[in-house]
Amino acid sequence: MSGVRHVWVRPAFVPVEMPGLVLLWRPTSNGWQALVTWIDPVGRITTDWCDPSTLRPIEGRPATGSRYG
Repeated sequence: MSGVRHVWVRPAFVPVEMPGLVLLWRPTSNGWQALVTWIDPVGRITTDWCDPSTLRPIEGRPATGSRYG
């Protein structure tokens, strides 16, 4: 995923994925983290370090936590 720039972000305790942009990658003692900017569900711009497990390359629609969409 190191070359991926546009991702779906799902931070902890958030039931939907939001579109994000990876700005930078850094190595840590537990693997890699990405510096990602996204707009949260209430419209705030957030930039934070994210584990790759909370990211997914944008290839389709977001996962909303429901089978409807």
